[in-house]
Amino acid sequence: MTLLLLIFSYSLIAISFTLAKAVLAYCAPIFFVAFRMIIAGAFLLGYCYVRNPHMLAVNKKDYTKFALIVLMHIYFSYVFDLVALQYMSSFKGAFIYNLSPFLTALFSYLFFSEHMTPKKWLGLLIGFSGFLPELLKEAPGEAMGVISFGEVMMICSVIAAVIGWTVMRILVKDGYSPLSVNGIGMMGGGLLALITSGLCETWDPFPVNNWWPFLKITAAVIITANLLYYNLYGYLLRTYTATFMSFAGFLCPLFAAIFGWYFLGEQVSLTFFFSLFVVVFGLAIFYQEELKQGYIRF
Repeated sequence: MTLLLLIFSYSLIAISFTLAKAVLAYCAPIFFVAFRMIIAGAFLLGYCYVRNPHMLAVNKKDYTKFALIVLMHIYFSYVFDLVALQYMSSFKGAFIYNLSPFLTALFSYLFFSEHMTPKKWLGLLIGFSGFLPELLKEAPGEAMGVISFGEVMMICSVIAAVIGWTVMRILVKDGYSPLSVNGIGMMGGGLLALITSGLCETWDPFPVNNWWPFLKITAAVIITANLLYYNLYGYLLRTYTATFMSFAGFLCPLFAAIFGWYFLGEQVSLTFFFSLFVVVFGLAIFYQEELKQGYIRF
């Protein structure tokens, strides 16, 4: 059952890439981050307060961790992500974003003493290689080392997100609810993004050119990503390692390719199906090794 929830969670984050790409036609990127996070954060914090006010209590020793949640988990990861999506397809953004397993493996080794066996590295490499044909076809120049501004921003987003999810796992293992951690992170990150938008984007009177489609798409993103995906991911971290969760994220660009094709008219080549096979094969190798090591609990 949890494996089905894992697959479902990445279909949710994939559709959020498609929706975020679509909303950029109607608003400035940083304002979208602020608007979305403040609303979602307020909803989660309100729910936690009504359910049990003690859920919002933060131990003084964890102030630094929560500051990292605000900055890395939300602010930097999403501001860089939305800026980057202005320069690339939703599929390309999802692909770069899911290079995170390599960094996650390093952080999990440092903070959780998770051992990366040769078989697990093999699974990671096979999964990564599955995307190379589609990546090279998407932008041949990048194979020669040409990195665009958008790709730099997306890589920075990945680094911030990996740090954020690592800290998230520490807090969840220490007994904090994913709802409260995400609520605090989203509200704090959203307020920082609002200040940034006021300093960097044109407000005349708001950085939105068409409110109705902006509000509809934003509502869809909040429901799929902020309320469902983030909290489902936090729940799944109690069963799966951060490294495996991150590696399973290779499913995200596959879903994003389907959604981008259907909703945005982005082209999906035949190499997509080859990538699907290779990624699933690599994922199976990694998953079997996680089971053998006893990191995954049922």
